[in-house]
Amino acid sequence: MKNKDRESAAKKAKDQLQVAERSHKEASRKADAAEAVTKQVRTALKKAKQEFKVASKASRTARQAADDARAAYAKASKRALKADAKLDKARKKAAAKPKPSTKEAPVAVTKAEAKPVAPRKAKSRPKTKASKPRSKETPRPSEEQTAAAEDSFVLGESGAELQ
Repeated sequence: MKNKDRESAAKKAKDQLQVAERSHKEASRKADAAEAVTKQVRTALKKAKQEFKVASKASRTARQAADDARAAYAKASKRALKADAKLDKARKKAAAKPKPSTKEAPVAVTKAEAKPVAPRKAKSRPKTKASKPRSKETPRPSEEQTAAAEDSFVLGESGAELQ
């Protein structure tokens, strides 16, 4: 009987070992899958950070451009107000001046006739740009002439004359 108890205990131990091995394999598979998921999440996070950085930079430049535009608009509106004020002032001044009557006009003509008028100068002719100095082209010998000149040089009948 003791032998059967030992065999059953051994069989139970083997079964538990197989179950433990299976659970270990499954756990390692799950761990590998979890690592892959964490790797994907890390890359997605990194990409999101880069996109956020680019977007924040773009928004900063847009905000700066908007601020510049607001400042330019404020300056332009102030200039327009000043110009309108000057125009109104000039209109009021022109309205306040008495208009010359028809009787005073001949007096003005007589004053103009009394002053000697200098003769107008004739218009001077328009200035022209100075022409650029151009280099003169030297006649170059053609290829046929250079080949003929090279062939015309002869050392002599035999090579013995060189010695």
